[in-house]
Amino acid sequence: MSILTRLVLLVLLASLPAIGILAHNSLTAVEAGERQAEAEARRLLTLIQDEQQRVVEGMRGVLVTMAEMAPRLAVDPQQCSSTLNRLRGRLPRVKGIALTDLDGSVRCASDAKLNGLMVGMLPHIRMALYGHGFVVGDYAVRRLDGRPVLPFAAPYTDGTGRMAGVVSIALDAGWLREYLAEKPLPPNAMLVLADRNGTLLGRFPGSDDQRVGKPLPEPLMALLSAPSDGVAEVAGLDGEPRILAYAPVDQKVRELFLAVGLDRTEALRPVTAAAERSAFLLALAAALSLAAAWIGARLFVLRPVARLKRVVERWSAGDRNARIGRPGDRSEIGALGRAFDSMAQELQAREQARDAAHAAEHRMAAILAASTDAVVELDHEGRVTFANDKAARLFGDGGDLVGHVFVALLPPGVVEPFAARLRDALARREPEEFEIRLAGGTEQGNGNGNGNGNGNGDGSGGDWYALRLFATGDRLAVYAQDVTRRKEDERAIRRAVERHRSLLETAADAILLVDAKGTVHTYNRGAERIFGHGPADAVGTDVCRLIPGGLIAEPLSPDRLADGVAREVEGRRRDGLAVPLELSLSAWSDGGDRFFTAILRDITERKRTESALRRAKDQAERANRAKSRFLAAASHDLRQPVQSLFFLTSALGEQTQGTPGHGTLTTMQQALEALKRLLDGLLDISKLDAGVVEPVTTTVAIQPLFERLAAEYAPEAARRGLTLRVVPTTLHARSDPMLLERVVRNLLDNALRYTGRGGVLLGVRRSRRRFHIAVCDSGAGIPPDRQEDIFEEFTQLGNPERDREKGLGLGLAIVRRLCALLGHSVALRSRPGSGSTFLVTVPAAEPPRPAVTTVPAVGRTEGGGCRLVLIIDDEVIILMGLRAMLEGWGYEVIAATAGDEAIRLLDEAGRRPDVILADYRLRHGKTGPEALRAIHAHCRASIPSIILTGDTAPERIVEAQRSGFAILHKPVSSHHLKQVVAEAGGR
Repeated sequence: MSILTRLVLLVLLASLPAIGILAHNSLTAVEAGERQAEAEARRLLTLIQDEQQRVVEGMRGVLVTMAEMAPRLAVDPQQCSSTLNRLRGRLPRVKGIALTDLDGSVRCASDAKLNGLMVGMLPHIRMALYGHGFVVGDYAVRRLDGRPVLPFAAPYTDGTGRMAGVVSIALDAGWLREYLAEKPLPPNAMLVLADRNGTLLGRFPGSDDQRVGKPLPEPLMALLSAPSDGVAEVAGLDGEPRILAYAPVDQKVRELFLAVGLDRTEALRPVTAAAERSAFLLALAAALSLAAAWIGARLFVLRPVARLKRVVERWSAGDRNARIGRPGDRSEIGALGRAFDSMAQELQAREQARDAAHAAEHRMAAILAASTDAVVELDHEGRVTFANDKAARLFGDGGDLVGHVFVALLPPGVVEPFAARLRDALARREPEEFEIRLAGGTEQGNGNGNGNGNGNGDGSGGDWYALRLFATGDRLAVYAQDVTRRKEDERAIRRAVERHRSLLETAADAILLVDAKGTVHTYNRGAERIFGHGPADAVGTDVCRLIPGGLIAEPLSPDRLADGVAREVEGRRRDGLAVPLELSLSAWSDGGDRFFTAILRDITERKRTESALRRAKDQAERANRAKSRFLAAASHDLRQPVQSLFFLTSALGEQTQGTPGHGTLTTMQQALEALKRLLDGLLDISKLDAGVVEPVTTTVAIQPLFERLAAEYAPEAARRGLTLRVVPTTLHARSDPMLLERVVRNLLDNALRYTGRGGVLLGVRRSRRRFHIAVCDSGAGIPPDRQEDIFEEFTQLGNPERDREKGLGLGLAIVRRLCALLGHSVALRSRPGSGSTFLVTVPAAEPPRPAVTTVPAVGRTEGGGCRLVLIIDDEVIILMGLRAMLEGWGYEVIAATAGDEAIRLLDEAGRRPDVILADYRLRHGKTGPEALRAIHAHCRASIPSIILTGDTAPERIVEAQRSGFAILHKPVSSHHLKQVVAEAGGR
């Protein structure tokens, strides 16, 4: 049998398993198609069941709502019918709604024609009346329009809870058609809907309505009472075999029968078509395989065999260059051809190798001759068989060494060590290496190969050579390499190590060398003095024994790099005592290993000094707080009588007009103003210390601020014989207007006080996105060493007599604190004899739109009557002065010393105050805010109220701010109080 015939038979045999697999796959595909069709039918049934349940639950919800409304609707049948008709219009699927009484008579319906009709015989009405609750009725046909409907019913009760009748709804049986119009069934699928009695309510799709209202066929009727949901293969309504998923009637769960059927033939059509296609493709593949086998055998078997035969015949004829030449053929014939080619190639390679070996010998000889190392080859007797030029110059003064005994060429000092190494290398067949020193005929070497140069001589003078012995068969190769430079480098390294060790031992600080695992490798004398451990105890131990917290915060790791910044750590001495240390750490690596160098300094004495400084600082802060408390208490005690003097002098001023004593009174008022400035400065400092000053940032026009200050200080400048010049500007700043004005006011006031002649200039200097408000004077100037002192409290230069005309030493301290609060910077430029310039840097802003303000009326109500002011203060003298001043302004006044007394006096007067003024501190631990809240509650109104306080303690200021009322700090001037009361009364 030929190769070609055998190949065709093999192809036919190989096709038999494919045919069997195709048959098995076809049967499996049919079964899978049936299971998929059943699953699809179940899925469609589940979707429609969900829609059915949603519709039924929707009808249940409508009936429950109507059952609640039924007792009220049944009272007026006409109104009831109108209401039900409107409700039916809102439910598109509902065809009718009716209310019946216990006798089954229609009380009212969405269609008024049904009122009075007896419907008690209908099954769903009876079931609802007999206590079945919510009921889904049987299929029915409406009398009015002949439309098939599905009724629903539920009982309702009267006001006493007894059953009064039934509410019923007729749902169009075609509701499912509308649902399927939005979500259609797959092709050739059919949906059947029936009631509990097996009456067909609808078939979808299909326009044959003759079956609607008739019993289901017997095969489907048998499924109506099935125990549970399932899938069956039965004939559908159209007689076609279908895979039917059904849901039988269950009184506890469902009220309707549902079934979804898929055409079995259509469902399995893709599987059948796929099987037919597979059979066709298999037959086609078998035919193509046979043809391919026939053609392939001729191309890939018969032709290569013939070619191989021809090449073998050429080789037999003596043609050594004959080759098959098919490297890409991976078949057995190709492997045979490659084997033949390899054989021919191997024969040629051997001839080429012999030629290459001869060439390599010549090249190696040339390389050894040009090598910088001395190379000598010895036979088993130690005679030289080869020596390059370097060896000839080193061991034989340039003469030929071949044939000489090599040890006879060596210096006497190294003959014996070399002979011993020669015997060892030949005996063990392992390389040997050692070093010798050659110098002027006297060479020294060592027999240990450690390069220390202490063989048989003193090891001084000459060059060092490393000798390496390699045994090759029965011969020995000797290589001599000049290592003089390396030996010199090793000596330099030893010297560097010694210098490093000397530095370590003489350093006063502790120096440790620690590896990445925390093991101590180097420990100097400074460390021994600090920790008390000797080097033998410390080296090789964990660094945590010396520094419990470790060198760095995290555990030492190879990838951790120290930053070298000094920090404080705690060390542990040998006696267990803790010692504070300053640690400087640096990391370095030696190849792949990580090391840390730690320098530790004992800072015990520095810690003692720092502790003493902290104690001194705490004492100074306590003294400063005590000073603040003293000033606050003294300020409060001074403000009360000063305030009474303000009120009395103001009232007395109007009474002494045109009398000789008015001048004395004016002098007294000036003295009081000076005292007020002192107390106001203390108050400002207290406010800033308390942190209650909160800037309200807005856009501030600089020119109006300059104009106000110029108008205010022009008379004072003229009185002092100075010129006050203001440079106009159109700039606007982003700042708090009140606080910024206070800063400029204090600077301007300070400039006028300390300028003896010349003048003061107020203006601005532009800069990028900001500008500088400048106050320049021509005064005496400030020395550089005192320019920081003037911003301290109560600091004045050139006023040893404490002249009150030159202020109190608080103005510039307030300026610096306010600028810090506003985020502005303040700078001073001054030289003695050349005046001073204060610069306040503020951010620039765009000008805002102008605003219009109005001034409230003073002392009179809108009707023309006098306003009533209630004043509360436990100081009788302040009450008297304040009352006299307010009455002089045209107000009616009620004065009280406590909150309950004020309420009583208001009740007696039968009036409600327009403004209330109250002191913060009252008798018996009461406060002004408490009294104001009680009066507001009593009058049931929010009355404009003002707190007067003489407290400057920071905590009192915070409490007053949190009360929510307006605050005035004593002493307050009469014109300021008059303005505040007028504004409060005009709200």
